[in-house]
Amino acid sequence: MQKNGFKIIVIVLLVGLIGTFGYMLMKGPDQKIGVLQKAPDFKLENLDGKQVSLGDTTGKAKLIYFYYSTCPDVCQPTTFTLSKIQDKLVEKGVFGTKTALMSITFDPTNDTTAQLKEFSQRFHADYKGWYFLRGEEASVIDLAKKFGVLVVKDPKTGTYTHSNLFLLVDGKGDLRTYYSGNDEDLDLDKVVSDLIKISKE
Repeated sequence: MQKNGFKIIVIVLLVGLIGTFGYMLMKGPDQKIGVLQKAPDFKLENLDGKQVSLGDTTGKAKLIYFYYSTCPDVCQPTTFTLSKIQDKLVEKGVFGTKTALMSITFDPTNDTTAQLKEFSQRFHADYKGWYFLRGEEASVIDLAKKFGVLVVKDPKTGTYTHSNLFLLVDGKGDLRTYYSGNDEDLDLDKVVSDLIKISKE
């Protein structure tokens, strides 16, 4: 029964992903980025053990990514994508001042502060604008769902099935759009342009 229940949850997760991608495909490339919902605030621990909230980045456009560092497939390539976005924002002179990245793990047991420091350094993370955050597992999974990102833990293996999306949140704390970390044709210059445009609103 438990096994069947997990399969049903995964199916629901996939249906949700299809809906999200459908929404993304309906948007024209030059269409104004509207507001999807108010982004839920949070308080999570950064690499220095200090509490960081969404409100601490008020005034900055940011990408938020829910992941776990021991993920066997999508999380590391997507984090690499975020590192390339970071580099482009640095080149534009807006990283850490007008824009930011927030990577939030939902696996605090394995993603200790030491583990996240090692993981983030693999991607030359610039900590003045890239936050690596952790919190209690159930709370972070619930937070992800409030953002529209589904996370399901397999009780047998301890691995996670999750939406591989990063989210654009503006300086007022409104969730504006999603990008797929699985999209090999994702236009990073367009993502950077979106961040800069939103940061000026």
